[in-house]
Amino acid sequence: MDKTMETAQRLARFKLQVKRTLGQTVDLERLTRDAGYARQRLAEIEEAAEDEELLVQLLQLRDLLLPAASVPSAAPATPATAAEPATPRTAPLRNYLQGARAW
Repeated sequence: MDKTMETAQRLARFKLQVKRTLGQTVDLERLTRDAGYARQRLAEIEEAAEDEELLVQLLQLRDLLLPAASVPSAAPATPATAAEPATPRTAPLRNYLQGARAW
């Protein structure tokens, strides 16, 4: 219950801050339920914002509403590197616990 109240307060502060600084409105229901709208609207507000507090609130909401797993990665892994098996190490590992002359 406490987490729900904290989320509601963050959303309310964000909506009021956007209205004060940018003169724009934010649909909180769509922001919380529609990931596409949230991603687009937060990006628009980020570009228009000149207030540090608003940007901090935006980043916190982005982390809350759009988890990192749902954000598309900028550089996907190449199939060649993902398919290569790890090569076993044939050379002995060095032990540096006794200094450089331990060999």
